[in-house]
Amino acid sequence: MEEEIRCNVCKEFYREPVLLPCGHAVCRVCAEKLQVHIHDNEGSGSSNDYQEADKASVSSETDSGVVCGSRPNSYAGTPAVPAYSSAAFSITCPSCRKLVYLDDNGADGLPPFRVMRTIVERFGGVTGAPPAEEACQMCEGERRAAVVRCEQCSVRYCAACRDAWHPTRGPLAQHELRALGTTCADHGFPPVQYCVTCLIPICQRCLTERHSIHETQPLATAARTHKTELSQSLQHLSEQAKSMTDYIQKVKASGEKINESCEELEKQIDNACAELTCAIERRRDELIRAARSTKSQAIANMRSLTSHAAQKLREATALLHFSIEALKEPDQAAFLQVGNILSIRAQETAANLCTSLEPPPSPPALNLDIEPVLRTVKSMNFVECTPPGAPEMAVEACAARGCSCTLAWKPPPAPSAVRGYVLELDDGLGGPFREVYCGRETVCTIDGLHYASLYSARVKAFNGAGEGPYSEIIGLQTSPVAWFTWDARCSSGGGGGGVSLSADGARAAAAGWQPRVVLADQPLARGLHYWTLRLDAYDGDADPAFGIARADVARDKMLGSDALGWAMYIDGSRSWFVHGGAHGGRTAGGVRCGSTVGVLLDLTRGTLRFTVDDHPQGDIAFTGLRGAFYPAVSLNRGVAVTLQPGLPPPERLLSQLAAE
Repeated sequence: MEEEIRCNVCKEFYREPVLLPCGHAVCRVCAEKLQVHIHDNEGSGSSNDYQEADKASVSSETDSGVVCGSRPNSYAGTPAVPAYSSAAFSITCPSCRKLVYLDDNGADGLPPFRVMRTIVERFGGVTGAPPAEEACQMCEGERRAAVVRCEQCSVRYCAACRDAWHPTRGPLAQHELRALGTTCADHGFPPVQYCVTCLIPICQRCLTERHSIHETQPLATAARTHKTELSQSLQHLSEQAKSMTDYIQKVKASGEKINESCEELEKQIDNACAELTCAIERRRDELIRAARSTKSQAIANMRSLTSHAAQKLREATALLHFSIEALKEPDQAAFLQVGNILSIRAQETAANLCTSLEPPPSPPALNLDIEPVLRTVKSMNFVECTPPGAPEMAVEACAARGCSCTLAWKPPPAPSAVRGYVLELDDGLGGPFREVYCGRETVCTIDGLHYASLYSARVKAFNGAGEGPYSEIIGLQTSPVAWFTWDARCSSGGGGGGVSLSADGARAAAAGWQPRVVLADQPLARGLHYWTLRLDAYDGDADPAFGIARADVARDKMLGSDALGWAMYIDGSRSWFVHGGAHGGRTAGGVRCGSTVGVLLDLTRGTLRFTVDDHPQGDIAFTGLRGAFYPAVSLNRGVAVTLQPGLPPPERLLSQLAAE
């Protein structure tokens, strides 16, 4: 507990401790040394600089839950309040480094930390002079703490001065002597209620003047509630401290096993090297040094873990003992000044006590295989005797974008030795897993996946002893909407009757009379997809066709002329559906320059539909479509189109789909 009752600045037991809004204590003298005049430190002290301050450190009663004691107006207020002009000093907490702004009173305006002072006097053996506002006003020489205040004389008396100046007989016997303790800073009366809204004790006048609409509790009830909450938090902290003690014992026990294992490993090395020729003596010494280095590293790690855990345990134990002593505080208002803060600290300490601990070190799982060493002395080395554990998926680093995904994982916990990893992915439909990566890296990006698919992935590690177990399976959802452009490989330049593409791959134009097929750069195999093609240029003699195709469709014929293309051919007055060279589904209505042709590919139902200016063009064009298809168009001289993918289908088409 000594760490809790020593000042972080002077390293001595607290003398006249004061309470900072962040919940930490500091000696009043140290606080005066730490305070910095704002104008000296920040020049003009502009409000912009103040807005950049740590807002969590603002010493406001409502924000921090700290009671200001006898000087509630000594704090400078929040950044949103224009009271910043009155902030004259700032203090940086030596414990949490938060910045506190104070008014002209400076450190003298900080409230006394009565609970800390009581505990320091009880256990630290340090009895300091009380602060001026709590000292007897009639003592000569060394000040003593006042115990009563005369309401008529407005003077504070210690016990001796009270008996000397206010006897129980005579004219002064009628004066009212009020016992001192925590009093209302505004009215000087002892608090009788606790404001749950403002988190401060209040007197009866405060209740009627400023807290009438706030939720309040009797002071005793509030103190009892906070003590109960703190006791529960301390119980949890005590349990975690016990777990920490057990952990330290396990770490120490593992050190003995490490010694035994390393000693056994040295014996194996000696016995193996005894069977070899003089040529391996030098190699034997190297292996012994390696084993001893492993032992030293393991022991150093064990000592580091023990020291780290012991430090955490000391801190938790100090807080535990200090809080237990705080529970004994008879002054309820003084306890409420810090009870909530201690409860929060206890909860946070309990929650974080064991979470950051590493597992105790284990003996090195190594063995020496001497048969290959007898044949190849220079290749003699340690080999793993157990397969590695399961890697852990780094979920925060895994992501799916478009039709690709990035997977990352963490190595198995020590002491597993890993030579590589095997990453497996299913087909996006719950099918069997297949290997997509094998290597030593712990991150992999996979391209060419299907849109609108939920893929499952897993990874395992391997070493010389074999393969370890799989990690947990992680699911990755690819984009439900396909984003693609025209494939740059379809471009053959602007002359010679070829196809030219814009820099962004969205616009395609043809220069010759011979039709040329242009494919998108992404295939579609699943989901519902709708894209449009705007006719930027159109010659009435041209023969454009719009649709889908396989990857090896004929590129020098109209789309749909072979069995690998499905298209709608359209002119200025009518359209046909074309596949395998056969025409059908003639529909009246054509296109002109500026018209927009839409393509709706429903791979769930296996159908293909077309629209012209968002109006359906005929019925279902094709059915029974299965597999991977590329959005496609065939162009010839006088036609230019701009592709816009990833659009929602028109309402009329959605209505037809819903009716089917």
